[in-house]
Amino acid sequence: MSSGPPGTGPDWDASYQPRLLQDLWEAIPPGMRRACFSADTVPGQYRGGLAHQRGRTAGIDLSPLPAAIRQELAWCIFRIITQGGKVDVTHMRALVRRLGEVISDLGAAAPASLTGLAPLDWQQQFALAVRRRTGALPGPGSLSDLRQQLGRCWRLLAAAYDTRPWWQREVWNPAADPRIPQRPHEPRRHAANFGQITAGWLRLGLQWHCKVGLETGTLAWGTVELRVAAATVFDAFLAGRAVPGPWLADEPAQVRALMLDYLGHLRGMRIQRPGKRHGQPLSDSRVAALMTGIEQFYAFMHDHRDTAAAALAEPGWLRLDPQHAVFFRRGEKPRKRRRGHDRDVIDDDALTQIMAGAGLLGAAAAEGGLGDEQAMRILMLLARTGRRVSEICLLDRDPLLPVSPAASPAGTSGFTARLRYQQTKIEGAPDTILVDEEIVAIICAQQQWADRFLAAIQSPVTSPKYLFLAARNNRNGDRPYSPGRLRVLLAQLARRLDVRDAAGAVVDFNRTHRFRHTKATSLLNAGVPLHVVQRYLGHLSPEMTMIYAKTLASTHEAEFLRYRKLTADARELDTDPRDLYDMLQLDKRTDRILPNGWCLLPPRQLCSKGNACLTCDKFATDATFLPELTAQLARTGQLITQRREAFRARTGQDLGEDNVWLAGRRQEQDALGQIIVKLEHARPADGTMQALRGAGASARTDAIARPDDAR
Repeated sequence: MSSGPPGTGPDWDASYQPRLLQDLWEAIPPGMRRACFSADTVPGQYRGGLAHQRGRTAGIDLSPLPAAIRQELAWCIFRIITQGGKVDVTHMRALVRRLGEVISDLGAAAPASLTGLAPLDWQQQFALAVRRRTGALPGPGSLSDLRQQLGRCWRLLAAAYDTRPWWQREVWNPAADPRIPQRPHEPRRHAANFGQITAGWLRLGLQWHCKVGLETGTLAWGTVELRVAAATVFDAFLAGRAVPGPWLADEPAQVRALMLDYLGHLRGMRIQRPGKRHGQPLSDSRVAALMTGIEQFYAFMHDHRDTAAAALAEPGWLRLDPQHAVFFRRGEKPRKRRRGHDRDVIDDDALTQIMAGAGLLGAAAAEGGLGDEQAMRILMLLARTGRRVSEICLLDRDPLLPVSPAASPAGTSGFTARLRYQQTKIEGAPDTILVDEEIVAIICAQQQWADRFLAAIQSPVTSPKYLFLAARNNRNGDRPYSPGRLRVLLAQLARRLDVRDAAGAVVDFNRTHRFRHTKATSLLNAGVPLHVVQRYLGHLSPEMTMIYAKTLASTHEAEFLRYRKLTADARELDTDPRDLYDMLQLDKRTDRILPNGWCLLPPRQLCSKGNACLTCDKFATDATFLPELTAQLARTGQLITQRREAFRARTGQDLGEDNVWLAGRRQEQDALGQIIVKLEHARPADGTMQALRGAGASARTDAIARPDDAR
């Protein structure tokens, strides 16, 4: 049994097994069972997997190595190529040369298999062999190349020799082990290294939890990575404490005290990776993620403690009590500080600048661009469709579906197809949207680029899995474009364009979700019904869509100021419209919002006029209420006619104009008529932004007596 790769636990099992090696060797096609790999000897479908450095054509000769190691490396070369990767011929030749030197120096003590030594031990032997031959240690660049080649092959062999169930392995690598469950369109990510967790009961418990989650579909591979990261930090916290087992402490109060100590531990941690934030405290979102990862793991184990104890042969899981199901109380987990919605929306001027500069992403580096056509097209689709970046990067090779001809009549520039995207976030939510000819053209251009790319790398496939492809180690076309690479390029583009919004703030559009906020807000502001926007965004409930259902403050205010404000006697309001807008916003009282305008009565004063708003000098309106005002005028006329007929039927006389009720309705009719005439000639304000105010009962009398002056 080897000592394992760096960072793995003591249970790592990568022992050389001759019988398994024979099975691996027989699984290789006859044309690849060889000791020499070159462009002349490798069959055509595998030839593109050999990467030669410029000016070099020599192949890889494994014949100097012992038979077992020769077969192991031949299988590794075949495996790398069939997985869609490439073998660097120069670096592999150097590895073979160093292995031969070490085996020769060690003599009878030399390992029979590549897994006979851990990668770190092999590297030490490489350095010693070079020093014995040259008198100096190899350079760091040479050691780095050897480390990468050796690690790649060692991991493949370690997985092949490990006969344990897949979930008991310390390293889970979906690329190397097809038994690991994955969702159909979940991209392959980095391997999950459970070997970093030193407490055996914690490591096995987490492995079983993640196994059940992947097999039942309740956990995605990305969540597994988060669980491992959280458990690794928790394991380091427990290392200096006398924890008896899975139940953590014998008394409930002790469990609670331990988890509060863990919260303090997280608060005291500092970022170790190099970068601008090196040495700074963990962010609130990172602390919350680490707390949630452990809490959800223990909640699962509490709910399945009987099954877990039996499956893991660990009775300690049976001692989990209710205090293990909820570690933290309300308010103890830090909450992510949400930005204001308006800050996530890109205004029209900024979006125009971004789209004008998108061509720099695809332009060649020699022309001053960033040399990535795929990133350019992804950006265009993000802005046009408002999809999540993962949904664009995971598009199928052929994502377009036809629509009924009746949906887009000939000769129109409407929707011409449906775009099917991968709904990986919300199970059962809509996964198609209508798209126009421009988006169809972008997708067709990307398909043509993908065809050229696969031909250039001599790919054995003609129809890749994804539309947007990873540019490295992807001969099979089964690895999608990385959202991480896109954000790096967008950050470079943002710095180069220096796009700023109307307030002068830099628009950091490398936060790609801003395009989704922008699209959603533009649809809602354009009057698209909420349920249609909900379907377009791929939401299951209107509550999810309501996150975006905010008209921008600037849009709302501009719409309010477009129209002149009139009073009951159709005179312009002498209050500045902006002041009126601010008063209404600051007050936020719905009893001041009328069906046909607004009430300007101060908040602390009560109305004594009942519903006689059209005879009140505190009433204001504008052209946005024209439909209601017109309908009110018609209803008032109908009411007068009905009441006069009823009066005549009851008394046999006509209702006189001096009747107090009729006089009040006539005033309302006159006021409505003057307001409607004025508003029909005064909308929109076309930049004048003048407001109008009423003048009270005496002014109304004057206005009625002098209608020409009032108008």
